Amino acid sequence: MDPMGMLHHLCHASDLWKGKTIALKVALIEATENWEKLTGGGLPCPVMFNSEDICETMKLDAEQRRVDKTLEVCQNMISFRPEGCCPLSIMRP
Repeated sequence: MDPMGMLHHLCHASDLWKGKTIALKVALIEATENWEKLTGGGLPCPVMFNSEDICETMKLDAEQRRVDKTLEVCQNMISFRPEGCCPLSIMRP
């Protein structure tokens, strides 16, 4: 993975996660896997994950992405917005 792509995730770590902490955990896992590239080496990584946790998190992330994409397709099909309403232009009186 591109270290700058990982930094993008970490730079947005203070953004609202809306209950979706899987993306944050994936970003942390990716950062630990590329720690030397990110820091230039010489500094120990302060975060550790065991291989079972990494595997489970990546499976959850893949499933979450799949479900999010399916939801997005469904929302687009019925012109549903994330705010929970349809545009006035498609509503019938």
